[in-house]
Amino acid sequence: MSVTARRRGRAWRAAAVLCLVPCVAFVGCSGGEGDPPVACLPISFTPAIGTIASGSVFLGELTSTCTSVDVVVMVNDLSGIFTVGFDLAFPASVLSYDSYTAGPLLLKGSPTQNPFFVVIDPSPGVVQVSATRLSPDPSVAAVGSEMLMTLRFSKVSSGTGAIDFDDGSGSLVDEVVLDENGATRPASFQPDHGGIVLVP
Repeated sequence: MSVTARRRGRAWRAAAVLCLVPCVAFVGCSGGEGDPPVACLPISFTPAIGTIASGSVFLGELTSTCTSVDVVVMVNDLSGIFTVGFDLAFPASVLSYDSYTAGPLLLKGSPTQNPFFVVIDPSPGVVQVSATRLSPDPSVAAVGSEMLMTLRFSKVSSGTGAIDFDDGSGSLVDEVVLDENGATRPASFQPDHGGIVLVP
């Protein structure tokens, strides 16, 4: 056999091995020969709010995967929105806070300065939020339900629990909406404006 033929033989054997690797990996993920691949179940968040009234600030689900869930903070039919503050309690045994994304509500009217967001998680199971426009930009209005921001939570373990606004005695951030002059707007964060998260 010539050197060229031997080289071709080795090349074909190497190609065959490379082709087999994905097949073996696929069978291993499927749980056995003939079994379909096991699909993971996405995290789910079910809002608790029943009637969405004027001034309601409430939580909803935007998107979810097997490892994370994006919970959206909505404001319904409210004018004079300049600053929004709140803190959330969530089940630290099943979720951890990951990140936030500013929504379009405080960006309305092409502000001269970007709205300022401060989002921290000072302890497990707590997220504190302050979001505000900056002078000289005026207050904005939510017409219908509009998105203030999105909070992403990541899976820690399987389980269930509530994600909700925290206005209890241990809360360090007031649930409040202020206008550009610092006057309180008629916003409602409770009761039942959060929801239940299920982590498979």
